[in-house]
Amino acid sequence: MIERLLTDAFRRYYRSHEVPAPPAIEQREFGVGAYGRKIVKRHMSFASEREFQNYLKTNAPHYISYSVGYFEYPDAPSMDEKHLLGADLIFEFDSDELGLFSPSDVWVCPHCGAKGYVKEFLDRGKNPVACPRCGDPVKVIMFPDPDREERLKNEVDTLVKDFIIGEWGVSPSEVALNFSGNRGYHVHIRAEAFRELDKEARIELTEYITGQALDVRYFFDVTQFPLRGPKPSDPGWPGRVARAVVNALSKAKRVSDLVVLGMDAASARKLFHDRAMFVESVKRGVWPVPTKRGEDIFAPIQRLVRGLSPYMGKEVDTNTSVDIHRLIRVPDTIHGGTGLLAKRLTDIWKFDPFKDAVALPSRPELEIDVDIAPEFEFAGETWGPYRNQKVLLPLHVSIYLISRGVARWTLTSES
Repeated sequence: MIERLLTDAFRRYYRSHEVPAPPAIEQREFGVGAYGRKIVKRHMSFASEREFQNYLKTNAPHYISYSVGYFEYPDAPSMDEKHLLGADLIFEFDSDELGLFSPSDVWVCPHCGAKGYVKEFLDRGKNPVACPRCGDPVKVIMFPDPDREERLKNEVDTLVKDFIIGEWGVSPSEVALNFSGNRGYHVHIRAEAFRELDKEARIELTEYITGQALDVRYFFDVTQFPLRGPKPSDPGWPGRVARAVVNALSKAKRVSDLVVLGMDAASARKLFHDRAMFVESVKRGVWPVPTKRGEDIFAPIQRLVRGLSPYMGKEVDTNTSVDIHRLIRVPDTIHGGTGLLAKRLTDIWKFDPFKDAVALPSRPELEIDVDIAPEFEFAGETWGPYRNQKVLLPLHVSIYLISRGVARWTLTSES
């Protein structure tokens, strides 16, 4: 059975690799999963790193996660009994939940079994939502895509450097970054001040990062005229607003390019005519904003930023950030849905998840039935495309395709 094959392969890995325990392991709750199920048991705890490592070597779970929270009694059966002591602040970037689809991704309808490539939807200007055959929701299976990886890495890098370190002043030593083992990245803030934040405070932080309810008034000095405001080199939202405005004005080819962002026609015409001067002024922190008589001087800026903000906010999974009882993948353990490591990172730009996070060996080879798979890069080689065919592939590629749900290891193959 494939479950036994995975368990044996994971056990061999854990017996030859010492996985570091999460910080303050004795205060963490753990949960483990089996093939196809991320959590089958939770309310577990380990008293030491050695006990944790022995568990991995003996049991080789297909998934193992730990709490972002610190508890006095982490193995208690209810949250009230655990006695929460604090929680790390986590930001999660997930390609799937953020809708970062690639033409080479695969869609599958769980209801009628139809399948195909996401390109079929994107070519029609649609996202892969409903099955074209039966109308039921489809499942999207993502495959390696360099452009998507770069987009994700840019988002993570900006969050860490611009907001967490640049604006909030968190020490780099208190920020941990790791690949999720599947479709994204996790950023952990372990600074003491952030551990004490309640759910409401975490909601405020995520709203700040994503630009919700952003009020640009706080970025300007109203005692001077022309206004003194943010420069593109400033950290956090002030600099992000300035960079976005400079970028929008530099790219504008006609007045309508500014009107579509929310500016009134009169302000847009004046700003478009003087855009070169305006851009150079903003770079110095001077904002000569055009206004209509009697209009709030911030109104045209607010309208422009509101039009830009959907493209400016950090694309994070806010549910992860605000849930202080959440379990998250243990770094450097294997993700049972891909066979890849949820790897700790020191430099995200030097990391290739489909090469550097491959945990399983190439042997033995498996003969598997592949329903559909695009051409993709994995473990330093190119594979596919495959469509309704039987192929002999290395173990790590076979496990990746089987775990993604696009291939099967049949009883005939097992015998």
